[in-house]
Amino acid sequence: MTATWRDQLLPASFRGVSFLIPQTSVPVGMKGQLHEFPQRDTPFFEQMGKQSQVHKMTAWIIGDDCFERRDKLIEALETPGGGELVHPWLGRLQVKAGECDMSHDLTAGGMVVFDLTFYPDMPLKMPGAKVNTQAQVVNSSESLLTSSLNRYKTAMATVNQARLGLLQMRNSLSGVFSVIQQHFAPFVSVFSDVTGFAQSLMNSPGSLSSLFSGYFSSFSGFNFFSSSTGGGESSVGRESASSLANVSGYRGAVAEAAQQTEAVSSINVVSSGGGVDTAAASQATANLVQDAVLVQIGLIVSEMPVATQPELIESTPSVEQQAILPEVRPEVPVADDVIELRDNLNEAVFEASLKADPEHYLVLNSFRQTVVKHLTAVAASGVRLVDITPPETLSALVLAYRRFGDATRAPEVVQRNRIRHPGFVPPVPIKIAQR
Repeated sequence: MTATWRDQLLPASFRGVSFLIPQTSVPVGMKGQLHEFPQRDTPFFEQMGKQSQVHKMTAWIIGDDCFERRDKLIEALETPGGGELVHPWLGRLQVKAGECDMSHDLTAGGMVVFDLTFYPDMPLKMPGAKVNTQAQVVNSSESLLTSSLNRYKTAMATVNQARLGLLQMRNSLSGVFSVIQQHFAPFVSVFSDVTGFAQSLMNSPGSLSSLFSGYFSSFSGFNFFSSSTGGGESSVGRESASSLANVSGYRGAVAEAAQQTEAVSSINVVSSGGGVDTAAASQATANLVQDAVLVQIGLIVSEMPVATQPELIESTPSVEQQAILPEVRPEVPVADDVIELRDNLNEAVFEASLKADPEHYLVLNSFRQTVVKHLTAVAASGVRLVDITPPETLSALVLAYRRFGDATRAPEVVQRNRIRHPGFVPPVPIKIAQR
């Protein structure tokens, strides 16, 4: 059965004190100035912005406890600062109480009438400079890619191709090729196997740098935070994250970046003989692939925005209100996950920089600092996890309402702790967001 307009009305209240509203009004439309000129029949109306949303309403407090509730409403109206008004027709609003009138009528029995005026609570914000850490990560990733390609070309220019051994190259780069298969899916069609990869390096050393240059020139990101993709595959890089193709937002970005950070730490050259030239070519190739994975991680990290902190609501809406108008909260990261990624990535980049020449070391160090700075800002905008133990077996809905005042966050409790049934959260230690 379709819900009627009466079913959609919210119970009216201000700062948690409930009352009835028989009628209410608020200005809408545009304010402006009407210009009329002598000897002209056509006036001109100059629009000067939207009208201020001043809510005027009549409120009734009825019942045997009307005096007690009346005093609570008076206290709420006379408390300085803003508060939450639950408007039956317009929803939850942040307002400040203005001039109000209260009246009693002996013939009306147990009823107190208020004529209320509420003004919008929108504090002015002073302008201030803010560092765009996302853009800094993108710039440092581009610098790292340029430096990596130059380092690879310089190293391969000193290698005598005639002295390269296919068997030794294949054995040395088997782990490197596995990383390419896992995180650079478009290359799979170019290199059928590790033998073909080694042959390509021996015949045309510059082809690998050209592939990475073309790959990143057309790289459009993983789109973890794109509402239009719905978390599905959408770009060149996303093809490499098949296991995370349906995970979007901070969770998907952190998981993919963590997976690639492990790949960075796993890249190494296995010594298999073959002479100085074979060892130099293998090491240059491993360095290029390792730097390419770091560049890709930087681009993933640059997609993570610094979350906007939600406004704190002084009063907790009732379950009935949440059923009609659920809480809408912006997505924020889990700080613990972001901090773990930051520390692991910081260690991986530092280890990679130890084998770099002085010029490339400076580029890697700058990349490490910008990535750590941005991830620190992302983590600071997130929520920390705390350990709690429910006093008894509860449903996730009840636990979420008691903990956050928001019953709609029950799925968050279930997913974080992998609870089998949302109706039964056992009385054992679980992890839950701090707020």
